[in-house]
Amino acid sequence: MKPIEFYTTPEGEVTMRPLGESERQLKETDTEFIQSFLAVLREFYPEAYEALMDRYSKSSDNKRYRDFLAVRMFIKCNLGLYDNMIDVDENWNFNFEFVSCPLRGECKYDKVICSPKFNSTLSERQLEVMKMLYQGETDSEIADKLFISLNTVNNHKKNSFKKVGVHSMPEFMRYAMAKKLFQ
Repeated sequence: MKPIEFYTTPEGEVTMRPLGESERQLKETDTEFIQSFLAVLREFYPEAYEALMDRYSKSSDNKRYRDFLAVRMFIKCNLGLYDNMIDVDENWNFNFEFVSCPLRGECKYDKVICSPKFNSTLSERQLEVMKMLYQGETDSEIADKLFISLNTVNNHKKNSFKKVGVHSMPEFMRYAMAKKLFQ
C-alpha cells in the first residue's frame, strides 16, 4: 500500500491522497482498502473497532455500507486534517492528528474511537508463534506444526513486533528475555 494523506472536507466527506496520486473521495466501493483498514483496527485498536461496529450496527444488514461509515468516522476523528503529513504509512502505521471536535470530552467515543488506545497485548496465537521462534524453530517448521501458511507465520511475527515496539527478531529476543515472556 502507498502512504496516504486524508482530509475531511467542509461538507463532511473524506478525501484520500495516496502518495504520488491525485486526491479523491473515499467511497463505499473502496472495499479492499476499507477491509484492510478494518483489519488493522481489529488487531491494533480493538476497542475502537468494537465501538465503530456498535455505532453503525443499524447498518449491519448492508455490511459494505456499515464498514464504509466506520472507516470514514475513524478517519474523520483521527486523521482528517489537511496538513501534507502522511496519515497512514506503507506498513499501516497511523500518524494520529488532534482533530478539533465540538464534542471532545463529552462524546462517549472520545478516547475510544477518537484518540484510541493501541493494543499491545499479543494474542494466544501470536504468543505461540513467537515462543516457537524464540526457541529457535524456523518459520517453515512453525507453519508445518501449526498447520498455517508461511504468510500467516510472517503476519503473526510482523504484528507481534509492532505490538511490542521492536523491529527484528534479535530485538524481540532481548524484549522476551527482559520481560521473562516465556519463562
